[in-house]
Amino acid sequence: MDKHQHSLSGGSSSSAIDLTGTPAGLGSSVPSSPALAPSDSRASFARRRTSWGRMEATEDPLRIDLADVEPRTSTPQRTGPAGWSKHEDPFFSPSEDESPSFDQPFTYSKPGGGIYGTSQPGPSSASLISSVYRAHDLDGHREDDEAGLTSNMSRPGTSSGWGQDTDVDPERSAASTAKSRRTVRYSASPSPLRKTGNTLATLSRSIRRVSLRVVNMAGMGIDEHVRLADVDDEKREDQEDEDELGKEEYDEALPDLSRSLPIRGRTLGCMGPTSKLRLAMFRFLVYRWTEPLILLSIIFNAVVLTVQAARNVALPADGPGIPPSIKGYFHAWEDYALFILFIFFTLEMFARIAVSGFLLDPEVPVSILFTAPFSSHQDIVLPPSASGDAPVSLLRHPSLAHSSSQPQLSMLTRAPSVVERLRRVRSNLMRPFALVHHSMPTSGPSEESTTGPSRTTSRPRSDTTRSVTPMMEKAQYLHSHMRNPSQPTFFSKALRSDNVDMLSLPFRLSVQTSHSTTERNLPYLRHSWTRIDFVAVVSFWISFALAMTGAERGTYHIGLFRAMSVLRTARLLAITSGTTTIMRSLKTARPLLTSVAYFVLFAMILFSIIGIQSFGGSFRRSCYLLPTLGEAEIPLGGQTCGAYIDPNTLDVVGFVMQDNSNGTVKGYVCPLGQICREEDSNPYSSIESFDTIYYAALQVFIVSSANGWSGLMYQMMDSEFFVSCCFFIVCIIVLNFWLINLFVAVITNTFSAIRKDTNKSAFGAAPLAPVIQDGDDGWTVVDGRRIAKTNRVKEIYENIRWCWVALALASLVLQATRNVDVGPTHQLILNQGELVLTIVFDIEIFIRILAYLPDWRGFLARGQNWLDIVLALGSSIIQIPLIHNSSIYPWLTIFQLARFYRVILEIPRMKPLLLAVFGNMYGLANMSLFLLLINYLTALVGVQLLRGDVQSGANGDGKFIIWGEIFNSFLGIYQVFSSENWTDVLYDAAQAEIPLRQSPIVILFIAGWMFFANYIVLQMFIAVINENFDVAEEHKRSRQASHFWAAQRPEKARAPWIRRMNPYRWFQARPKAIAVDQLPSNLVLPMQKSLVQDYTMPRNEALSRVQNKGRSGARHIPTKSLNLLRDLFSGEKPGGDVPLTTIRGNRRESVVSQDPIDEETERHLEVLAALNNETATVEDINDVLHERRAQKADFIRDHPTYDKTFWIFSQKNPIRRICQKLVTPANGDRIFGTPPSHIAHPVFQLILLLTVISGVIVEWVATPPYRRNYYLENGPIRGSWFDIAEAAFGLTLFIEFLIKIVADGFIFTPNAYIRSIWNILDFLIMLGIVVNLTTGLIFIGGLSRLTRSLKALRALRLITLIDKMRSTFESLIISGAARIWDAALLAILYMIPYAVWGTNIFSGLMNECNDSSVGGVGDCINEFGNTVAGDSFGFLVPRVWDNPAPSTTFSFDSFGASLLILFEIVSLEGWIDVMSVAVSITGKGQQPQQNASQANAIFFLVYNLLGGVVILTLFISIIIGNFTSKTGSALLTQPQREWIDLQKLIKRQRPSKRPKMRPLWQFRAWCYDRAVHKHGWWYRMMTALFILHVIALMSQTFSPQHTFDEIRNDFFLVITIVYLIDISVRLYGLGWGSYSANGWNLFDIIIAGGSLITILVVRFNAGGFSVQQLQKLFITSIAFKLVQRTNSLNKLFKTAVASLPVIISLLSLWLVLFLFFAILYVEVFSMTKWNSGENRNQNYSTMPKALVMLAFMTTGEGWNQYMHDFALEYPRCTNSSPSSPDSDCGSPAWSFTLFIAWNLLSMYIFANLFTGVVVESFYYVFQMTGGAKEITREEMRSFKKVWAEFANPKTGYLERPQFVKFFAKLSGIFEVRIYPAEYSIPQIQSRSKCDENSDPMLPSVRYGGVDLPKLQFNVNSIDRTVIKRRKNLYNRLYHEARISYEPGKGISFTNMLLLLAHHKLIVDKEALVLQDLVVRTETNKLVTDLADFDRVQSLLLMISHRRRYLATREQARMQSLMQQEMLLEAVEDDV
Repeated sequence: MDKHQHSLSGGSSSSAIDLTGTPAGLGSSVPSSPALAPSDSRASFARRRTSWGRMEATEDPLRIDLADVEPRTSTPQRTGPAGWSKHEDPFFSPSEDESPSFDQPFTYSKPGGGIYGTSQPGPSSASLISSVYRAHDLDGHREDDEAGLTSNMSRPGTSSGWGQDTDVDPERSAASTAKSRRTVRYSASPSPLRKTGNTLATLSRSIRRVSLRVVNMAGMGIDEHVRLADVDDEKREDQEDEDELGKEEYDEALPDLSRSLPIRGRTLGCMGPTSKLRLAMFRFLVYRWTEPLILLSIIFNAVVLTVQAARNVALPADGPGIPPSIKGYFHAWEDYALFILFIFFTLEMFARIAVSGFLLDPEVPVSILFTAPFSSHQDIVLPPSASGDAPVSLLRHPSLAHSSSQPQLSMLTRAPSVVERLRRVRSNLMRPFALVHHSMPTSGPSEESTTGPSRTTSRPRSDTTRSVTPMMEKAQYLHSHMRNPSQPTFFSKALRSDNVDMLSLPFRLSVQTSHSTTERNLPYLRHSWTRIDFVAVVSFWISFALAMTGAERGTYHIGLFRAMSVLRTARLLAITSGTTTIMRSLKTARPLLTSVAYFVLFAMILFSIIGIQSFGGSFRRSCYLLPTLGEAEIPLGGQTCGAYIDPNTLDVVGFVMQDNSNGTVKGYVCPLGQICREEDSNPYSSIESFDTIYYAALQVFIVSSANGWSGLMYQMMDSEFFVSCCFFIVCIIVLNFWLINLFVAVITNTFSAIRKDTNKSAFGAAPLAPVIQDGDDGWTVVDGRRIAKTNRVKEIYENIRWCWVALALASLVLQATRNVDVGPTHQLILNQGELVLTIVFDIEIFIRILAYLPDWRGFLARGQNWLDIVLALGSSIIQIPLIHNSSIYPWLTIFQLARFYRVILEIPRMKPLLLAVFGNMYGLANMSLFLLLINYLTALVGVQLLRGDVQSGANGDGKFIIWGEIFNSFLGIYQVFSSENWTDVLYDAAQAEIPLRQSPIVILFIAGWMFFANYIVLQMFIAVINENFDVAEEHKRSRQASHFWAAQRPEKARAPWIRRMNPYRWFQARPKAIAVDQLPSNLVLPMQKSLVQDYTMPRNEALSRVQNKGRSGARHIPTKSLNLLRDLFSGEKPGGDVPLTTIRGNRRESVVSQDPIDEETERHLEVLAALNNETATVEDINDVLHERRAQKADFIRDHPTYDKTFWIFSQKNPIRRICQKLVTPANGDRIFGTPPSHIAHPVFQLILLLTVISGVIVEWVATPPYRRNYYLENGPIRGSWFDIAEAAFGLTLFIEFLIKIVADGFIFTPNAYIRSIWNILDFLIMLGIVVNLTTGLIFIGGLSRLTRSLKALRALRLITLIDKMRSTFESLIISGAARIWDAALLAILYMIPYAVWGTNIFSGLMNECNDSSVGGVGDCINEFGNTVAGDSFGFLVPRVWDNPAPSTTFSFDSFGASLLILFEIVSLEGWIDVMSVAVSITGKGQQPQQNASQANAIFFLVYNLLGGVVILTLFISIIIGNFTSKTGSALLTQPQREWIDLQKLIKRQRPSKRPKMRPLWQFRAWCYDRAVHKHGWWYRMMTALFILHVIALMSQTFSPQHTFDEIRNDFFLVITIVYLIDISVRLYGLGWGSYSANGWNLFDIIIAGGSLITILVVRFNAGGFSVQQLQKLFITSIAFKLVQRTNSLNKLFKTAVASLPVIISLLSLWLVLFLFFAILYVEVFSMTKWNSGENRNQNYSTMPKALVMLAFMTTGEGWNQYMHDFALEYPRCTNSSPSSPDSDCGSPAWSFTLFIAWNLLSMYIFANLFTGVVVESFYYVFQMTGGAKEITREEMRSFKKVWAEFANPKTGYLERPQFVKFFAKLSGIFEVRIYPAEYSIPQIQSRSKCDENSDPMLPSVRYGGVDLPKLQFNVNSIDRTVIKRRKNLYNRLYHEARISYEPGKGISFTNMLLLLAHHKLIVDKEALVLQDLVVRTETNKLVTDLADFDRVQSLLLMISHRRRYLATREQARMQSLMQQEMLLEAVEDDV
């Protein structure tokens, strides 16, 4: 290709190469390739470009040497939306008519010295980097920011990675702005032909762009798909510019496939570059319309599949239930169409394979597959610049580049080891699957050497070698372990689309390398989309063969391949740029999602193993009805059991096992007449069970989905024990509330990071706002909107605007009056009112148009005007009698109801919230489209897999989802997505496929879709809304500054209501002044300032004063127990960083300076403390606070009675002083009072806590059923034990109240009781307890439900007593209550118009008869027969025509009923039941039929999508926002958050306690090595054994397998023994002190010892049931060792442990809420009669049952069903008197209040608080996964090893004399030595040794075995600039360590890590918050001064020593001369 090279370098008009618009995203445009013959189009093209600017050849920004190029004037091509042209793509390959040459490599000319100096307004067409990026990032980049933290910062006008600019996307607008865009207002209309031509051109352009995204013939990655904008986004282009864009230019704006599909090498082993077949396939692929044709074929494929699935082929209800056998494939025209389509798809696949290759790279010879794996080979082709010429970053980047040099030298001198041989074998096996890159020889220095050291770190590249953003670099870190492992594996090479060995390059990379990398096409199976296509095409032909042979639908069905053939349509997910952006975002988050999925999978496996061991065979037991009339036993399958009553002995007997023996008595006892028998199968055809690992895993997965788990739990409680519920509750908490929320954390944080990196939404590049120019006549621009300057009509309209809002509300209220019983008069009013309102709103539209005159187009510029026009037109059209009287009219009333949005916008706080929720409407619409698309495609797969296999029901009794046609399949897929009753879909489909042998495939399909849809897709809606709540990155720092300044100011005085009511403010005080002689009169200090004010001091100030007083007054040293009590009730003592002002004092007291350097350090510290602004600020605040206290003291002195409680007890009263020691004041410190006692106060609080707990226990026991039974046995007495306990409890609370008001007063005192919100809550609780106690003593059993329910208030005292609960409640609930209320109000406002719409549509249509055999309401009379079980025990039932109640009672007959059911189903509970009833409607008064009106499901789908999805995710987003705002992370920038996360990671580390020296004895040294080597054979062997142990645990089954069970038990024993041996080895090697320092080691001892003991006990049959369960627990716990030994699991586990305090605090607060509501439910509903949903365990008769009920209702399970059940009223209950304690009636008021309140508090708030906690706590796990900030586990171990070597083993601190040695030994990311390891003296000596083959006759170049020229070369290769920077880093680090060490100790492990992080990992200016940055800046100043002082001191010392040295030399010389003279004289004398 030399000829090719010459043409490229010599014929370019502007640059040698251009890469912006390519799939690699590296350039924008270049002229035609010189390799091709010049065409006439080039001249016209150049003429078209002249209007956009010019650039001379010598001004090439790529600095390509163009000296030999003839100067040519050209200008950058306008990029356009696509940004590619045929001659601009670096994927260049000449087509057949251009005389291609395939046998010559590309070469390029040497980079020259051209400078970008053009004055063109737009970026260069050849520029790699946008001008904005160069201006703001490269030129202004910090030289010391090698960590890359600043790269995550969004800068004005910049974006990294995906977008070119913050405001302008060059892919969406012109690349050049030389020609300003014009807004044409008045122009001549173009001709119709011209309009038609433009329309056709637009259509053609849209098809081409969509085909580029969908078909992707060029093999672009998803990154490049996003760059192809939709046609809609181009409408901002004015018509004149579109006309200028000619056809030729448009063709050049799209990629040239002839260049992106180069013909190279040999494909399929036989087709070379000149193969005619290959060239024919090449011509087919590069043909202009091939891609659009394939696109249309894919769309047609989806249409054909939809039409084929539109016919319902479900099995009839009265059929046999088994589908008939079908042979052959062709049965309808759709089959022929699909056959032809897949022939075409096969041709396309073959063409791609022929051109690009199948799996192997075309340039890899096929013969390499047959080479010996043990042979040694050279690499096929080395990647360019693989030697790593770029200098290693030194300051904030790990210095690891040199680590590979020394091993290479050592390998030359010794034979390969065994490990190296194995690696060679593995390399040989992977060699055929390498991708070959062209190696391009270049001459001269590289670009990097020309431009200086690189300022950016190397980053990995994507499939198409596009540069990635820093966030993407982090997200791809985990994925790189699979694709780029440290040692490549077969799978990492076989199916990847890039070269593993390719060196990752920075963003500013050399053009030659990028061109050589991109100019290739990937083999067919190396691209994700083509792999999917291959699976689809192959699956189709397999299904075709199976169908033709009759095997596909024969006795057994094989529908998998037909279903997978649908995957060909999956490319439609990229049909728009928005959905493509979402896919890219998902791809970015994929590595993190995979890591979390592994963690969740591991947890599920553990729960599954526990389930097998605990519940195996439990679901096999059920009650059977014993025969009475000769019939067989009738199974009662819905009731599991564990025992029954023997009919002969009436004793409770254990269940009957399969061998007719009796088991243990447990669980539910079948009543007399029934027997509990164990069957040979489980429910749902044995699918629902814990008998094997796969079934148990399915049940655990169902529990983790939080839907359908309550039925499993209660079945297990009936089968086993009540305590079995703990397994399911713990499983829900761990999996659903914690681990599943990790997916939310990944999605929200990753997508948020994408937005921060790109300044664009992660859900689509939002379209730019329309360009509006100012200066038009009669208009001005305000906030981007056109506002008329003068218009009388507009002024009038603005004044009466509220009238239209009122009319919109009146329209909705009018329709809300409609109900099922509407009369003719009412109907007439409704019709006439709607007509009048419609006319009025039509008139309003005309008025608004007049208000916009003269520019009526301005009316159409606002979206709200368009919406109102559509609503007005729609409302007017539906008033046409033909439409108004039709059945479709109720659906069209949505036009009238939608006007209600205007009312919502007028409600305060709603408009900002609406803008926040729907502000990113583009992203929300893209996400909704993506959801519908992926649901539709999955429905196509499901209908192909299950169509015709599921039997439908008869007369409405059948299944809702029967997979018979496409819409029903879509509803089923969407139902699984919503998770509501998704197990019904799973079990129905799986059971139907059991006889057809497809059940496992169906289960995996539905469960997999549930996992992806509910855990990933649904969470993306949270990310969409969460985007709008995020503070813009560029605004965060200004907000931080504002908050910092506000925090430095003292709190302003507040004037609450109590101050305004204070009577003392009306009394005039007499201030006194102290006159001092001989002083000016203005210095007389007034003793009274103003009237008393409520000055609240900061809490930390108050606490510090209390502590100081305590230290000065009390001499008793509190014990540890008292300290714990104080921490529990008063909170931990505030801690923080020590102010810099204290450093000097502490050091002077404890340390005596020993050298001048220390004295100079002390002097600098003094200066720093004196000049510190922080000190001055703190002193100012303290002065203000003291002044406020003085004001309060003055007022108290002026009003002595103000500080007397009850005007009796003064501060000197002993009773009051005692009371003050017992309680804390309410409003800060007591100025003149006694502070709380450090002993008495905690003890008093402990007494109160025990009292409250005792009160809860009393209520736990004395429930209403217990009290009723007590009164029945002992009579109605008042002196019962629970009455006495209640009296004691109430008396204690009353005494506490008296003590508090005596100590500080009640209302008008300085520290009054009611000045604390917690005291007010205590007062209300006490009042409630007193009222309940009084009424309970007067009226035996209590007065009413209301008074008895007051007992529940006692649980709330736990919140007010415990400090952590108070702070949690205040921070998480109270602080965010306003925003939560806003979200709730918005949800209600959304439901109101929807409720009216539902009433209009479904009113009176949902009624049904309880006898499904009747046809309608006319036949629903008399009675019908029914049976209890099977066909036995029949009885007559009256027919009733009523509202349906599948799970809950509901109707749409009135507005109230409609609103209630919509509120219920917005929680996603019960909406499937309501929808199934709606789709069964057949007409008014007609009996419903299943799926008769499936179109009605649209109503519920839309409501669920906007309500159940958006509203629920709104709550989650608001709670996450509240949490982040409270913690302060909402205002943190990306680098700041990463630094905080890194601090968490560092502070979690602990130093290793290994012995300082390796033992000398050989055996113990061997044991020591086994303990410390984490990658040796012993460690790997133990890891493998633990994996085998988990596999053995998973192999357990319920069915006995005696031989295998014995082998498994023996294996467990062997594992335990080996485990103990491993413990012994490590214990002996490390010693007990070092061994016990690790918690995992203690875990090993407990688990291994317990396992061995319990295994031996069980093997010898010496233990009972408890010992067996304990053995299972120990054996299963061994599996946790994998958590320790797997890096990703260990990281997540450690982070979980670190976040436990927050989670425990939230759980404890939630537990209090559980107790409060449990007592309420028990007191109100414990006596209520059971209804349809209640049974033995599902009721509120006891506290445990109530708590379990509340637990499963927290997840939304069946809460609305129980709400209606407990609203039971007379005559359906025995006693209608609510005041009677024996009444079994419910209460609608109590039921609706309690159930809705619990649903809101628990499901919407507390359950979502877990999401906020998890997102906040686990944030840094996902951020610290790549880049320079990553501290790997190996690097931390290395650091710990060095630390253990030099730190003091007694104190654990590093002393100052060890600093230099310690720093010298650090390596990896912590390396700080001045000279890298490869430039150490031993290394230089080893590289400078003389060669043995060198000429020994050259002694002049050898000295002491050293080759002097080599030595000189090695020394000269040292970069002095780099060494200077490293030395500067070392000096600063050393001096900061000197001033950071603690006197007498040294520097701690954590502080050293933080110190190294400041110097190596972060940029302080970017990563620190303002408050920390202020302190850090002062520290840096000090360090700089010390370093400068050290430099000066060293210089002076050097001068001094030099002078001494010179003087000594001179003295020696003089002595030598004198000796010589003396010798001469002596000689002369001798002579």
